[in-house]
Amino acid sequence: MRLPDQHHPGPVTDRELQAIVGNAFGPQPASTAWVRLSGGQINDTRLLTLANGHRCVLRVAPSEATAIAGPSWFTPYGLRRELAVIEVASALRDYLPVTVAHEFDHSVIDRDWVVQQVMPGVSLASIDDSLDSVARSVIWTELGAFTQRLHALSSDRFGPPAWGPRFTRWSDLVAWDVEGMVEDAGRFGLPVAVFEHLARMVDRFAALLDEVTTPSLIHSDLWQPHVFVNRDADGAYRLSGVIDLEFGRFADSVSEHLPPTFDLGNVPDPMRSAFMAGYGPFTPRPGDAIRTRIYRAVGLSWAATLAAYQGKPHDDVVTDLTQSLDTLDRLTTGTIRNAG
Repeated sequence: MRLPDQHHPGPVTDRELQAIVGNAFGPQPASTAWVRLSGGQINDTRLLTLANGHRCVLRVAPSEATAIAGPSWFTPYGLRRELAVIEVASALRDYLPVTVAHEFDHSVIDRDWVVQQVMPGVSLASIDDSLDSVARSVIWTELGAFTQRLHALSSDRFGPPAWGPRFTRWSDLVAWDVEGMVEDAGRFGLPVAVFEHLARMVDRFAALLDEVTTPSLIHSDLWQPHVFVNRDADGAYRLSGVIDLEFGRFADSVSEHLPPTFDLGNVPDPMRSAFMAGYGPFTPRPGDAIRTRIYRAVGLSWAATLAAYQGKPHDDVVTDLTQSLDTLDRLTTGTIRNAG
């Protein structure tokens, strides 16, 4: 099922781009260039090159109408959330995007936008496979240390630091996520029963989820394309930054896209020990095995709803989700607890 094109995040027009640049930097010569950057799922992202040669990144959020037409987790306020996350994580500012200008009152166009400095270096995704084991270990160790410092930041509520729902119980936030995706399944032609199955599992294990009582700050989409590395004076690659924090929120740290338990995570097998060396001591808690499988199912649901919304193939993701839930059923039949 493919929705009409007008429901997909539309590109910013040249006239709008000129207005944004003028607002951020003052009137610019016609030689100012803006090139769309690929890979983003939510924002219209451009590499701006001003007439004086200065480069920066412009990110424009979807409009409110576009967000409403999209999956439940779409938001027109993601860039506002990102700035709030960056403020909370100010101790990590050396690794986070630097905002040059932003505008959220829609005086220029009817969408939020931010202009940020270009992150030094290149994305880890573009070079990870070409690095030798020593170089990779250095980067993944530094990424582990960064992730631990991020997770050490906490709050008294689960949810984003601003512009989103906040809950005193972790299970309520997970249930809120899943309830929205049950609705998405019906809207976008996905098998609703599979998503209802996930909702029942979240309800069944609510008490187990609520054993998580510390809301830790997580990135929520921490993987190689969002990790940047740069060469130091000796020519070695080092961690230089992390981008795209608009889905950052206070949650169970194990629900991070690179969970420290790693059994269902996104760290390449050879780099798990390096990541953990940087992350530091970590002891799995009772119940982590079940919780991690629930988080993986939520992640698959997110991927399925996005693919269906975009009109892309999603059968394999739904199959993975179905099998993941069936496995969780088999592992937990007759029990509500699992020592992990």
